[in-house]
Amino acid sequence: MGIRGELYEWDLTGVNFTSILELPTAGQEYSIFSSIYGSSIEQTALVKEDKFVVINRVACKQGVSPNEYELNGTELIKWNPNMFVQIVIDTTGYYRDPQNLYHAGISGMASPYPVTVERINYYDLFPPVYVIPDQTWDIRFTLFNDLKKAYENGLFTTIKSDVILASVFVDYTLYDGTDAILARKLLSLGVPITIDTVQWLRQLILQNKGLDTETFDFYLKAVREIAKKAKEKRKLQGLATISDYDPS
Repeated sequence: MGIRGELYEWDLTGVNFTSILELPTAGQEYSIFSSIYGSSIEQTALVKEDKFVVINRVACKQGVSPNEYELNGTELIKWNPNMFVQIVIDTTGYYRDPQNLYHAGISGMASPYPVTVERINYYDLFPPVYVIPDQTWDIRFTLFNDLKKAYENGLFTTIKSDVILASVFVDYTLYDGTDAILARKLLSLGVPITIDTVQWLRQLILQNKGLDTETFDFYLKAVREIAKKAKEKRKLQGLATISDYDPS
């Protein structure tokens, strides 16, 4: 039980390469959890009835041009995947194109992993994605630079074992047990679900022990207290807006 911040990394490296069958097909979507490629765990991510998941960030390997590869003889030592990553809840994709159709997702150029001085993050997943109990969530990647075709055309015969061909990073928070119940209550109140808001709601319930905590007045007080603390935190962090200084 409790709240846990989780960081999940999926990699496709040269150590996985034994034949062309180990290379994903370009333009086709694959799961980082259940596919046969890379460091997949080959199982789906179902949120159980006593859990609640908040996806905070997704990112993937940067690099677009297929011509920026490097070889050591016939061994591939660098590759740009031109990859995109998509969040899927049950059968619904989070990222859509302008016509509201399913899209490959966000590119590694906008949300790179890893982030360095040269590789700046241009995209934040805001608001975060909530995954409620009994929903299945997945992170899927698509590569648009064709590794299979490059191999078939004789560009390389082997891949260096420590070369990262593609990678995906996921930052999410797992709420368990009573904390998951509190997260669901905050969701029903329209309050953003963060570690701070869940902990404050727990404190308010403990402070009002013995009272009828299901009343409208109690939850109205909870929402006001959470909003007040969030406003104070933004001021301390230097992130406050004009509305945060409005006495009303």
